[in-house]
Amino acid sequence: MIDKKQLLENQLFQNRYIKQNISWYFSHLNGKRGIARIFKVPYAALMKKFYLKKYFEKRVLEGKVDIPYLELVLTTRCTLRCESCNNLMQYFSPSNQYTCTLEGIIESLELLLSKVDSIARIRIIGGEPLLFKDLPQLIDYLDAQKKILTFSLVTNATIDFKDELVKKLKNSNKVRKITISDYKRSPNLKIPLKQESILRKLRENKIPFSMDSSSENSTWSDPEKIYKRGRSKEDIIKNYYNCQMPCVSLMTSEGLENKKLAPKGAIFVCPISSSLSRLKGLEEFDGDFLNLEDSKERFFEFYSQDFYKSCDYCRDFSQPIKKIPIAIQTDKVLKLQKD
Repeated sequence: MIDKKQLLENQLFQNRYIKQNISWYFSHLNGKRGIARIFKVPYAALMKKFYLKKYFEKRVLEGKVDIPYLELVLTTRCTLRCESCNNLMQYFSPSNQYTCTLEGIIESLELLLSKVDSIARIRIIGGEPLLFKDLPQLIDYLDAQKKILTFSLVTNATIDFKDELVKKLKNSNKVRKITISDYKRSPNLKIPLKQESILRKLRENKIPFSMDSSSENSTWSDPEKIYKRGRSKEDIIKNYYNCQMPCVSLMTSEGLENKKLAPKGAIFVCPISSSLSRLKGLEEFDGDFLNLEDSKERFFEFYSQDFYKSCDYCRDFSQPIKKIPIAIQTDKVLKLQKD
C-alpha cells in the first residue's frame, strides 16, 4: 500500500497533483468571464494562499482522489492535417482512426467517476471534436455529474456550431470556455474557417470563449519527428522532468485489437502518449497508462510516476524549442520513423 505521507513529500507529486489541483480550483473559484469575477477573485486569492494546499493534502491522506485536469479524446479525425500537430493527428490514416461512441465514453467516465472524488476540469479535444456527432448529448452528461466541476471545448473553427450545440452550451452551468484555434495565418490553409459565425453565436449567447494563445504570434513549438530514440531509462526520466506536460488524456478501449490491458479505457500522461498507444498498440506502452479498472491507489502512483516509455519518442526537451509557422498543412499521412 502506498505511503500517503511519503507521497506528499514527493516533489513530482506536489507539482503534478497538488499544485495542479490548486491552480484549477483557483480558476474555478474565479468563475466565468464577466463582471462577477471582480467580486470572486479576492476570495479565490485568499483560498489559494491560505487554504487550498492543506485542503488537497488532507484529502490525499484520507484516500480521496481529485483529478485536476483531464482531456477527453473523442476522435483522431480532423478537418485539417497539420504536419506538426502536437497530438499526432497527422500520423493517423483513414484506416486506423479512433472515434469513440457516446456509449463508450460514458461507460469509461462512469467507471472513472466511481473511482475518483472530483475532476476539476475536463477539456474536450480531438482531432476536431465537432466531428463527434453526439457532442450535445455528451455535454448533457457532463452537466449532470456532480463530481465534474467544469469543462471546456477546443475547436479549430472549420465547422460551424449548430443550433443544438449552442443551446446546450448556453444552458450549461459547467462550461468554462470554448477555445478557438486561430489558423488564419497558416501559410497554406485550404479549408475555409467559420470563425466569424462561431464568434457571433458565442457572443450573442454569452458563452465564454478565448482564442488560442499560440495564434497570437502565428508560431508553434516544433514537436519534431516522432520515433523511438533508444534512450536509457535515466535519460527517458530526465526527458519527462524537462517536459512535465500536464495534459493527461482519456481514451476508451473502442477499436483496440487487444483490450486486455485496458478493457474499459485508460488515462495517458499526455496526448502524444495516448496517440502513440493507438498507432503502435497498448502493449508497447504497458506501464505508461492508468487502466480505468485499476484501484484508487494506482491513481496516486500515476501522478508520482516519472518513467514513461512514450517519453523516448519525443524530442529532447532539454534543448531550446524551435518555432515554426502555425498549422502548416500536408497532403500526406505521415509515418512514424522505424525504431
